[in-house]
Amino acid sequence: MKKIVTFGEIMLRISPEDGYRFFGTDRAKLCFGGSEANVAALCSQLGVSSSFVTRVPANPLGEAAKRSLSAVGTDVSSVVYGGDRLGVYYYEKGAGIRPAQCVYDRKGSSFACSSYEDYDVDGMFSYADHFHLSGITPALSDKMPDICERLCHEAKTRGLTVSYDLNHRTKLWTAEENRAVTERLLPFVDLFISNMYQANEVLKLGVDTSSEERACIAVCREIIKRYGTKTVALTVRKTFSADKNGFFGMIYDGENAWFSRKYETGIIDRVGSGDAFDGALISCILKGYDLKTAVEYGAAAAALKHSIEGDVAYLTEEEIKSAANGGDGRVSR
Repeated sequence: MKKIVTFGEIMLRISPEDGYRFFGTDRAKLCFGGSEANVAALCSQLGVSSSFVTRVPANPLGEAAKRSLSAVGTDVSSVVYGGDRLGVYYYEKGAGIRPAQCVYDRKGSSFACSSYEDYDVDGMFSYADHFHLSGITPALSDKMPDICERLCHEAKTRGLTVSYDLNHRTKLWTAEENRAVTERLLPFVDLFISNMYQANEVLKLGVDTSSEERACIAVCREIIKRYGTKTVALTVRKTFSADKNGFFGMIYDGENAWFSRKYETGIIDRVGSGDAFDGALISCILKGYDLKTAVEYGAAAAALKHSIEGDVAYLTEEEIKSAANGGDGRVSR
């Protein structure tokens, strides 16, 4: 069985009940999540051996965060302890023309204050085949870009393939800061993943995006030309309202492009949908599926995640396959 290692921060998410604004109710919903944690969790459910590496405080919140991942089969044996607090974010769902809001409270978290020496690099990469991280992680502290670059170098030295999701967050850093770090990491990256518009903007590719499918291919070609990346996968999202989005994915290997089916989906919770795309896509690749199937399953998983409460996509491969093959949401009796 192939093994993936992901590296990033897991946080506590606090959300008011659906339909309420921040502090408009005395009831809140709690869950754990984070981009790389979400990817590892879905890979585990899809039959890929997955390990998540982070740093959490040695307190009940840190233990609960670990248990939330081990409950779906993710290996948390490389999680280390240190620091005083788990990162937190507050998420208020949108509705109609009112957009969702996210407020971070993660500065000074155990993970953000960690150093390269905190992690057992030999142990975390033991028997691993693939390493994944996202652009959220290097944005979390001044040390994190160096940590991410060193881990990517170590992964490549050990023969692992590396994937990187641009995952630009304007509340964490600027596009210029992101681009500078991403260009340091891309020489190590085999599979680059991004929202098409974000890639074009952050990397300053200058592609005309008026025609989405042509733009996807042009963005992929420019990334491969500039950075030598082997494979590029992109997602495209259309926001009709906070309750309804359109979504599709594509993948390009330098010669051929494959596009997924296009989805229009209602939204229970859209957080983690990009991570679901990553997890299903990477799982398929590690299982030896062709790229066309991989991007179909990735887009289907992302579309399905919109129907699932919380950060993590709780899905089976059969559910993803059914959606990719045209599932319409009818009751299964």
